[in-house]
Amino acid sequence: MSRAEVRGEPVEEPPVVAPAVAQGAVRGSVPGPGAARGPSALWTLGLFRSELLITFRRWRTLALLAVLAAVPVLVGIAVKIETSDGSPAGGGGGEGPAFISQISNNGLFLVFTALAATLPFFLPMAIGVVAGDAIAGESSAGTLRYLLVAPAGRSRLLLTKYATVIAFCLAATLVVAVSALAVGALLFPVGDLITISGTRITYAEGLGRALLIALVVAASLVGVAALGLFVSTLTGSGIAAMATTVGLLITVQILDQIPQLDALQPYFFSHYWLSFADLMREPVYWDDLVKNLGLQALYAAVFGSAAWARFTTKDITA
Repeated sequence: MSRAEVRGEPVEEPPVVAPAVAQGAVRGSVPGPGAARGPSALWTLGLFRSELLITFRRWRTLALLAVLAAVPVLVGIAVKIETSDGSPAGGGGGEGPAFISQISNNGLFLVFTALAATLPFFLPMAIGVVAGDAIAGESSAGTLRYLLVAPAGRSRLLLTKYATVIAFCLAATLVVAVSALAVGALLFPVGDLITISGTRITYAEGLGRALLIALVVAASLVGVAALGLFVSTLTGSGIAAMATTVGLLITVQILDQIPQLDALQPYFFSHYWLSFADLMREPVYWDDLVKNLGLQALYAAVFGSAAWARFTTKDITA
């Protein structure tokens, strides 16, 4: 029975119309009844929202954010105890990415110190855990095949997973910054602050630079996020993917400290992480900042492409 007969119309339909309509429906030019439709932009946003809710509702994620929020508290209390007798924190000096000697003079410096303290290990470890679990966790839980049944497509699902990890990068960095800002304001005086270059800026400008530094730190983690996502596509075990990603982070940072590898170190994703300290100079030194952001973009492109190539050709068995 033809489609014209089903519709109750006269059976005058040429035989070439049906393939044409079907082909147009597949391409999206002719809607046609019962034609398969790809996911809309609104559906994609709904998938992203669902991934965000699932990620940030997990106890593991909340525990990671709680640890990150606790680091500025511990640093602030330690500095407060050390300077209670009037001695300067950190032995004086006032320079370097940690800014620890300046905290007792202005609580805003706790933001910069906390970010410098968490960036080498705590922040990338948290990102590695979330990124490593993105695909492998779904596979080990047996939910990956069900996700792919929905009209998402592998590329769209992988991009949504990566966007969720990037959102976690930003959230984790802001948690550290906001916690440090609150603790610094409670334990230490606030006001105009002195930059590394010795110039004075207002507290409002200092807040603006603190926000900019937080954004730069979050952007410094996109390479780690792409690396973790790639590792996550290689295995069906979430624990193995997380452990491998964190292990790679530790290995690269150890290699970055070996003098004999100085020719290779500028290509390590962690090499320019602490360049955000240059935002507290007057004028700002942009050279290392640009190198850092360019290197992160390169890592994101390389390992993001590798993750896509692996995931789109991988046999999904769980």
